[in-house]
Amino acid sequence: MGRGAGPTRDWFSEFEESLWLRGDQGSEAEAAFVLRALRLEPGSHVLDAPCGAGRIAAHLAKSGCVVTGVDVNAKFVARARTRFRTERVKGSFSVLDLRDLQFRDRFDGVCNWGGSFGYFSDEQNLEVLRRVAAALRNGGRLLIDQVNRQYVLRHFRSVSVEPAVTIRTRWNAGLQRIESRWTLTRNGRQRQCRSTIRLYTPSQLKRLLQQVGLAWETAYGGPDGSNYRPSSRRLIVVGRKLS
Repeated sequence: MGRGAGPTRDWFSEFEESLWLRGDQGSEAEAAFVLRALRLEPGSHVLDAPCGAGRIAAHLAKSGCVVTGVDVNAKFVARARTRFRTERVKGSFSVLDLRDLQFRDRFDGVCNWGGSFGYFSDEQNLEVLRRVAAALRNGGRLLIDQVNRQYVLRHFRSVSVEPAVTIRTRWNAGLQRIESRWTLTRNGRQRQCRSTIRLYTPSQLKRLLQQVGLAWETAYGGPDGSNYRPSSRRLIVVGRKLS
């Protein structure tokens, strides 16, 4: 499936940016979890992909990691660079689509945080993993953080109302995607955007990792380090590159 084809055309390029940037609460604790899960130490090279505005990357850098961040959104990359300058930490940032990663044997860890996997077609999602695996050094680890599909389906809500935002959601069983339409109300005006994300089961993610030469290491149910269970709200998977 091509980049502009079918249900996975690049919806995120038109998504409301304010919904991505919902403050920095909890970032330090989440970054501490990422450090433990990826077994990163001061001097470890880590790729934050996508990095957004750098909320996790900044804390990784403060812990002594050598941080590289990539994101397809140029505004977010600019925000991350500004944050790093303001907080006087070092990092390298690029505007880059995950499907275009070209790193080779460079990183001790790769972090895909905040439900940022599954945006593309199945074929393109696998290609992203291939490129991530190529970017890892032997023994390096990848972390993928998704909402837990089983939890979502057990507690499914077709309509959710938040301050200034109404979300209408459907589960596309054929494509195994959660599809949402977001209506934002601001100053009496409404704006709509949509999202469509492929949600994988643990066994599906395990097969994908194996296909790209990554061994399934563990799965967590949240950034508190709890073990994954079907009732967990999140599915955080760690895979290790085989030598």
